[in-house]
Amino acid sequence: MSGDTPRPGSREGAAPGLPTRRLLVLGGGAAALTALAGCGLRLDLPQPPPPVPTRKPAPDERFILAVIKDLRSLVRAAGTLEPRGEARGVLRETVAAQRRQIAVLTGRLTNAGVPTAEITAATAPAPVTPVTPVTAPTSSGASASTGTPSSKPSTGSPSGVATVQTVAQLAAVLATISPDRWTALAGATPGTRDLVLAAWSSRLASAALLGAAVDPTATPSAARPRIIDQTSPLVYGFEVAAAQSTGAGRTRALTTLDALRRLDLAVAGSTTSTPGGWALPFPVTTPDEAQRLATHLLATAVDATVDVAGGKPDGPALDDTARWSGRVQALATGWGMPLAAFPGTSA
Repeated sequence: MSGDTPRPGSREGAAPGLPTRRLLVLGGGAAALTALAGCGLRLDLPQPPPPVPTRKPAPDERFILAVIKDLRSLVRAAGTLEPRGEARGVLRETVAAQRRQIAVLTGRLTNAGVPTAEITAATAPAPVTPVTPVTAPTSSGASASTGTPSSKPSTGSPSGVATVQTVAQLAAVLATISPDRWTALAGATPGTRDLVLAAWSSRLASAALLGAAVDPTATPSAARPRIIDQTSPLVYGFEVAAAQSTGAGRTRALTTLDALRRLDLAVAGSTTSTPGGWALPFPVTTPDEAQRLATHLLATAVDATVDVAGGKPDGPALDDTARWSGRVQALATGWGMPLAAFPGTSA
């Protein structure tokens, strides 16, 4: 027998020192890997994660998010103030209206598929540092609350509400909406444009009620003729209401009439004329009918806000309309009409 004769139980060609059974197992595994590789599977690398789906932005998404952020900043700023007298009620109504605006505009985004978490993260309000109010004497000897330390009223976008320390400063912020924001609003879709125009007119009404000047734009816009057409009949109607009222009702009607005459002069300029000849919506011969006429005229004017702006308004027309509407809304509160979140709309 030669020295290279295989031993019993061994296999010709097997590697020295490896049992035949182990070779069979290894060979089977290699065959399996080869078969799986032939099916296009890679077992030596982890599978790549699935692609993250890309969300299509909602219409006007970035603009609405900016508006919501401003509103949340204004609400937070109002919460740091402790007004007294009439300002307390105005501030309470303003915050209630702005909370409603936040809810409606947020719902507009969520209905369009924007996740709530993204809205919350993108609209975090600007921080406000509360201050301790101190009492300072006024020229009349009464006490007035002011912030410490004192600062100039904040202007510009509500993103600067961190400097708000007094009601007057908040009013100044409410009254200031920059031209670029009106231009951005003009470029929004009609639904968004109408809602935000109404919301910003309400904001300007609050500013006027809190003591800020809300004057018509210096240069008449394309909406000015429609503004004049709405204002002059208001003057005529309140002349009738004042004439048919008595006592405190007459005093209130005359006060509103004086404000409307000044508004009519402001929007019409030197071309204003004594109003007359407009048909009343119903006969007015008693004090009760005069009260009804006053509230009807003011409510109708406020409801016309979106129509006054026009079908395709530009930024100046929206600004002009909101300022006029804000002044009228401020007058309407004196006749028992609360501040509305979206005056003149169904929202």
